[in-house]
Amino acid sequence: MNVVFSFARFAKNMYNAGLNQRNPITLPFNFLLNFSPVFIWLSIFKHAGLIPTGIRPNIHSKFAFFADQFLFGDYWHELAVQFPNNTSKLFFWSFVSSTAFLLAFLVCLPLAIWYYIYYVKHVNYNPLEWFANIFHYPRSHKQRPIHKRLRTIFIPFALPVFTFVMLNIDHFFAYQSDANFTKTKDLLAWFSYVILHLTAPILTAVYLYVFQPPGTLKCFGFALGLQNIAGVFTHLLIPMASPWFTHLYGINDTEHVNYTQEGFAAGLIRVDSHLGTHLNTKGFHMSPIVFGAVPSLHSAIAFQCFLFLISRSTSLKHRFSNVGNLSLNNNDSSTFKLNEEDSEDDADNNNTVSMVGPNDLEMEPLSAIVSADALDERSPSPSSSLTVSSNERNTSNDGSSVINHNANKKPLQFVHLYHEDTQFTNKWIFKVINEGLVPKFWAVFYITLQWWATMYLDHHYRFDLFVGVLYAMTSFIIINWFVLQPKVLKTWIHIRLGDQVDTRNEARTFGMRVFCGSKMEWFFDPLA
Repeated sequence: MNVVFSFARFAKNMYNAGLNQRNPITLPFNFLLNFSPVFIWLSIFKHAGLIPTGIRPNIHSKFAFFADQFLFGDYWHELAVQFPNNTSKLFFWSFVSSTAFLLAFLVCLPLAIWYYIYYVKHVNYNPLEWFANIFHYPRSHKQRPIHKRLRTIFIPFALPVFTFVMLNIDHFFAYQSDANFTKTKDLLAWFSYVILHLTAPILTAVYLYVFQPPGTLKCFGFALGLQNIAGVFTHLLIPMASPWFTHLYGINDTEHVNYTQEGFAAGLIRVDSHLGTHLNTKGFHMSPIVFGAVPSLHSAIAFQCFLFLISRSTSLKHRFSNVGNLSLNNNDSSTFKLNEEDSEDDADNNNTVSMVGPNDLEMEPLSAIVSADALDERSPSPSSSLTVSSNERNTSNDGSSVINHNANKKPLQFVHLYHEDTQFTNKWIFKVINEGLVPKFWAVFYITLQWWATMYLDHHYRFDLFVGVLYAMTSFIIINWFVLQPKVLKTWIHIRLGDQVDTRNEARTFGMRVFCGSKMEWFFDPLA
C-alpha cells in the first residue's frame, strides 16, 4: 500500500510540476508554440515534392564530392577510382588543400578571433557563456583567467578543429569495403542513424526541461527549428548529391541527375536484409528531397544536442550545503546585484536567507567598468548583467570595500530554496556525476557515433557533416546571444538572487518542483 501511495504522490507531483500554474488546455498550445519552428521544417520537407520541377534549380552532383576530397583529404583514394588518369597529382593536391584548410580556417582564424577578443578588445567574459562563473564552477580552487579556461577555448574556438579531427577519425573506420561491413556494425549504424536520430533530441529536451531553468527548452526547440528550416531551404535552392549517388553511378553521370531520381537507402539496405524488412528501402525511395545532401541535418541535429548538453550541463558544487555555517542575509551590504536598477525589489525579499560556501561564486574582476545602467542602455552585454559600478565596488554600509585592493571577492547570495543534507549528497553515487560529466560524455559519444554511422551507411560526405555543424553553431549562437542568455538565464538568476519576485514559480526547475521538500531537490538545481 505504501508503494502505491508513493507512486500516486509522485504522479501527482509530476502533474502539478508539469502544469506549473497553467491548465491542461493551454499546456499543449504552449508546447506547440515552443516547437513551432520544428513543425514548420517538417511541413516544408514533407511537401517539397509538390514544387514543380520546371522551376527548381540545377542539381550540383559533383560539388560535395570534390569539396570532401580537397577539404578533408582523399583517405579512401576515391579520386583514383573516379579519375584513374590523374591519380598521383590529385591525391597530392587533396592533402595540400586539406592541410591548408585546416591550418588557415580551422586553426589560425579561430585563434585570431580569440586573440582579438581577449587581447585586443580586452573582453573579460565568455561571449557565449555570460554567466560562466555562476553555472560552471572551476574544478580547482584556483580560478583561471576567463580566456584561458577550457570552456571558453573549446566553445566555439576549438570546435572547428575538433570537428575536423573527429570527422577524419570516423572516416577511417567507415571505409566503404565489403571487408569492413559486418552485421554488428550495420545494426549499430542503423540504431544511431535512425533510432537515435529520432530519440536523441527528445531525450535532450527532457534533460533540459528537468534540470535547467524554465525557458531553456524553448531555446533548444527554436535553435533546432531555425537550423533545420535554413537547411531544408538550402536543399531546395542548392541541391547536391550524396556519396551513394557517386558510388552508384560515377562522378561523371548525367543521366540520373534529375528530379525524377528515386532515393536510395545505401547501407541501410544491408540492415533490411539483416532484419528481414523493406522499411528503410521503401522509406528512402519515397524521399521528397533526394538531392538534399548539404547540409546534413543528421549532423546538425546531433550537434545541436551536443552544444546544449555541453554548454548547459553544470557541475554540482554543494553550493547550498550548510558546511561552515556561512549564512548571510540577501540584503547584506556585500551582496552584489545583477543590475543597479533591480535594487527596488529588495523590500520584497529582506527576510530571505541564503547559505553559501567559502568558495562560492565570485564576481569576475573587470579592469575597466562603466556603470551598469550605462551598459544596459548600450547593449545586452553580459558585463551589464554581472558587474556593478565602481562606486558600488568601493563602498558598503560598514565603510569597508566590497572588493579590496588584494582582489578578495565576496560571493553572490542566492535564495535558499531548500536544505541540503550533506550526509546524503556526499554519497559515492553522487560523486560520480559531481562534475556534470555524464551529459558531456554522452554528448561527445553521440555526435561521434552519429558521424561514423552516417559515413558508414554512405549517406553523407565529411563535407556535408561539417556544413551541418556550421548550421548548428550559427543557430546556437543566434538563439544563445539574443534569447537564452539575456532573456532566460539572466531573468532566472535575478529570481534566484531575490531581486525579482517569483510570481510564476519559476525559481525551481521541473525536477526541483517534482522533488520539492525532499532530499533529492538539490540534484535538479543548476546552482547546486
